[in-house]
Amino acid sequence: MKPLIAEELLLLALRPDGVVSVNQEMLDYTLSAAVLTELVVMDRLALENGHLHVRDPEPTGNPELDETLHHLTAHSGPPPAFTDWWVSMYTPERRTRLLAALVRQGLITAETRRYLRIFKEEVYPETSPAPRAALHDRLRAVLTGAEPDARVSALVSLAHAGKLLPKNLPKPERRRAQEMAAQNPLGTLVAQSFDQAAKESIGRIAGGTAT
Repeated sequence: MKPLIAEELLLLALRPDGVVSVNQEMLDYTLSAAVLTELVVMDRLALENGHLHVRDPEPTGNPELDETLHHLTAHSGPPPAFTDWWVSMYTPERRTRLLAALVRQGLITAETRRYLRIFKEEVYPETSPAPRAALHDRLRAVLTGAEPDARVSALVSLAHAGKLLPKNLPKPERRRAQEMAAQNPLGTLVAQSFDQAAKESIGRIAGGTAT
């Protein structure tokens, strides 16, 4: 079974030594969006005018997806807005579950590193550079002209929104990623939400400084 979009995004976020290389709160929001995106790509959910509609409530067989699908199916009232549901899904525990899934797939290992005999840190180093290299090659193929399918388009869009694309991408490939994100409604919603959150954060800091 191929990794979830969320699992591939998490693999992009991890350095080879197993340390998360991006803002962890932003990462957790991106992983929440990826779960909803996966269900849209699978045609279990539809995104219409920014709202989520359940197309097929049958379980997918993946517990991470099925929990979200169940909650949406049980939701009463008007179809929820993607941005509202995505934010309400935020939980750092999802990252822990997805890391465990990557361990089970043999892509990473779980280790505890200790510092000064007091502090400890959970890290998840890669078992081999091949899976990460294959993921990067697949992304680069699309960013250099290959026609993406819906799943890869969603992966690129969310990776761009969550700032998870490799740092050394040439400018033309970064422009291509930006264009793909702009054309993907889910990627657009995530990017806009992150931009708005960043502006609000800067505004709070500026306001605190002024006082």
